[in-house]
Amino acid sequence: MQRFTRRFLSACAFSGVLASTGAVADSQPTLRAMSGATPLSQLPAGKTALLVIDFQNEYFSGRLPIPDGVAALAKTRELITFADRHHIPVYHVQHVAPAGSPVFASNGDTVKFHRDMQPRAQDVVLQKNTVSVFASTDLNQRLKTTGIDTLIVSGLMTHACVAGAARDAVPLGYSVIVAADASATRAITRANGAAIDKDSLHKAALAEIEDTFGDVLSTGQIVRLPVR
Repeated sequence: MQRFTRRFLSACAFSGVLASTGAVADSQPTLRAMSGATPLSQLPAGKTALLVIDFQNEYFSGRLPIPDGVAALAKTRELITFADRHHIPVYHVQHVAPAGSPVFASNGDTVKFHRDMQPRAQDVVLQKNTVSVFASTDLNQRLKTTGIDTLIVSGLMTHACVAGAARDAVPLGYSVIVAADASATRAITRANGAAIDKDSLHKAALAEIEDTFGDVLSTGQIVRLPVR
């Protein structure tokens, strides 16, 4: 009986160590937090822009359907309303591939902007052919010319073009906020057959951004930030 008790207590102690280790792992701060970075508490007036990335038919009626695309689009419309109220310029990004390409073909309907996300006369439209909008457009030059130093980013897909824009913006000197619920992605199956569901991929992409590149906030949190 004593032998059993000692084994049982040892097992409990080991389980406690594992639980403690898990708790430590769960409480690890982001690299940005460890470096002293704090979330933006306000948006600089006249120096903030909204990037609206790839709300195109390909992600709604094409070969890359995103289940949460409509919800992300609706939240982005809220951000556009917020931007208009504070005279924040809106940049619409459109991915364009050569004619005959399997996705985003320049001669197809799926390359077009979604009917509920049509750029307006006052908006800037940029066409890209790379994951990051910075790699194949003059976006950086346009932003620098107009004195923009802070970017709010929304769009499709979270792990690709949204993350790509955030990643490239930071070393160029921009502060970045990614709107978590105004972005979305799809499930993918890797070459090795492993499947990753959309929610896991979305969360992982946002975690990567917050860990190393910028802030991740909800649309509600963003529109409550003072602009001054």
